[in-house]
Order: sequence, then C-alpha cells, then structure tokens
Amino acid sequence: MKRSKFGMAAVLSVLVLGVPADLSAQEFETGAVSLKFNGRIQLQAGTSSCDEFPVAADSKCGEQVPSTDLFLRRVRLTVTGKIGENIDFRIQPDYNKVTQLGLKDAWGRFTFSKLARLKAGHFKRPFDEFFLISSTQSPTVERTIAIRGLENFVAPSLTAGTVLFNLSDRDIGLELNGSTDDGLFTYWAGVFTGDSDFRFQDSNSEKQFMGRVQFKLDVGDLPLKLGGAAAATDEGYETESEGLQTEYYYDFELFGRLGDFYGGPHVIASYVFGDNPTQNPGGQSIDLPAGDDFASFQTWQAVGMWYFGADFLGIEGVEPVFRITYGDPNTDISDDGGWGYTPGLNLYFYKRNRLVLSWDFASWEESGIRGENSFKAQLQFHF
Repeated sequence: MKRSKFGMAAVLSVLVLGVPADLSAQEFETGAVSLKFNGRIQLQAGTSSCDEFPVAADSKCGEQVPSTDLFLRRVRLTVTGKIGENIDFRIQPDYNKVTQLGLKDAWGRFTFSKLARLKAGHFKRPFDEFFLISSTQSPTVERTIAIRGLENFVAPSLTAGTVLFNLSDRDIGLELNGSTDDGLFTYWAGVFTGDSDFRFQDSNSEKQFMGRVQFKLDVGDLPLKLGGAAAATDEGYETESEGLQTEYYYDFELFGRLGDFYGGPHVIASYVFGDNPTQNPGGQSIDLPAGDDFASFQTWQAVGMWYFGADFLGIEGVEPVFRITYGDPNTDISDDGGWGYTPGLNLYFYKRNRLVLSWDFASWEESGIRGENSFKAQLQFHF
C-alpha cells in the first residue's frame, strides 16, 4: 500500500498544475438556427487495493491490477442547438479513447408547450437520480463505488445496480416530458429499446417502458424535490416448443433531493427495488426457458455535501462530501449484500472547473471477506 501512496502523490501533483481562470461556452446564430458549443475534459488518477499477487483468498478482487492509474475519464464536445422556436437538439461525441470516437447524446426535441415536449434519439433514461445528474456536477469522482479489480456490482452501490440491470444510462428511445408553469410538477414517460448495441440501433424486439414524476417544494430557503420512477423491461428468451417468448421484469425508484449545487447544504437520496434480471431466487443465473422467476433486489444511496464559498489560491468554493450506499442483489439470500462509503472533498476554481477527491471503501456482509478501497482524484475542465 505504501507504493500506492507514493504513486498517487505523484499523479496528484500533475492534476493540480493548472486550471484555466475563465472558460465559457461559445454561441453562434445563423438565421433560424442557433448553436452552442461546450465540453469537458476529465483527467483521473486513482489507486486500488486489488494490487496484490496472488489475489488473497479472503478478497473479492477478480485479478491483480496496477496500484495506481492515470487516464482520461471523459473528453466530450457538446453541441446544442435550436431551430426556430420549438425545436432543439444535442449531439455529444466522446473522445476519451483517444483513437476511437464514441457518441453519448444524439437527440432532437419538439416543444408543443412547457407541459408537453417530445424527445427522440439516444439519451439518458429517466431512472436513477444520481445518473441523471451530469458528470460535471457529480459530488463524487464516480457515480459507483468503483474499485479496479472488482467486477461491476461486486462493489455495492446503487448506480452499479441500475446500470447492470439495464435501468439507467443512455438508450435509443422516444420520450414525452413536461412540467407545470410553476415547476411544481414534472413528468417523463418513454419507451426505449432496452438493449441498443454500439451501432445505435435496436438489437432485439423487446422494449422497455419507463415513467418518472417529480414534485418540487421549498423547505425554508432550500428547494426540495421528491418523486418516483417505474420501469417495465421486456426480457426475451426462446424455447424449443414455443419459439421466441418474452417476460417482463419490473423495477422502481423513490428519490428525494434537498438543496442544490453551489449553495450551502445539499442532500440526495434514492431507493431502488424490484426484479433482478440476472438471478433466480436461489442465486443462480436465471433460466427463463426453464421457468425461473426473477430474484428480488434492493439498493439505496445517500450523499450529503455542503458548499462553502472561498477566495484563496484561486479557489472559489470548498465542498466536503460523504456518501453511503447499500446493495442487496438477492433479498432471498442472507448475507449477500454489501456497503459502500465515500468521504470526499471538491475544490472549485471557476464554476464547474474543479478538483474532485474521493476515497471509496467497500465491505460485505459475508463473513471472512476483507474490505477493498480506492482513492481517486479527478481534475475537470469545463467550458
């Protein structure tokens, strides 16, 4: 672990060499079309406790990984535009692979009124409050308890579960959303492919239906958002006697959010529960042709932070953060859940240009299994 600490100190010094003083989006307008360009560059360094060889018998690490890592987490250029008064769109490529080009957002939207806007393309599904928050504003370096060497959802966290069970992140879809004029009520209702491939096309005949509602109130000087979401996902399978068949699995989310970014106290919490499409109640891989039922799962997460204004060494804000999360992939099995903890600190240089520090810790209910951890530092340029 001493080797990890020295390596981390070296890469952390690289991250804080410089932050631009003033970056702002560029806007252009030609006739009925207006364009706005902005983007983000996120350079991340991190350690992992899964650096021992051979892997210890009491460890959940799947393999040995390097003790430290330095890489480009995201490099995105976002183009948002408006055509006339009623049409807007977004295109967001991702260059973090350096030699490869990915595409995150690619959608268009027609606004009938504030209460009804029709959106189509590739975009975030309306599920998981933490994933819906932009990565430029995420209170922790990663939305998950991310420890290199551990497989997805082995390190317990809410977003790891929603991504693994195909509930959050982006997908091809059609969505109707809107809000009341006073903003007290907002809704989202959409249909998605549920399993789009890397060519951004539907890869099966199954579909996913999602709905989300949110109510906005005020508690003193702080805004309070409360709501819920539901998802019905069609899982396909095939039998020799009946051919192609489908079966739905159902999942739900309850969420709350008190406060907002850059303004004092801020708490975000979410509880997700429902069907686990990867397991049967006995904990084995699900076999739908054999008549297996979906296992039930539950997971929750809460993040608290407090933004303090500052004016020293080019820092305009300091924000301590703490996250706690729990995941139980199969509620029919005892002691298969786990806990995640993340203390952190965010240093803001100018608006969303910041240095984010997080230390993820994972522990499990299963006896005789040691905990794992990963310290991360991410320098973010936002323009």
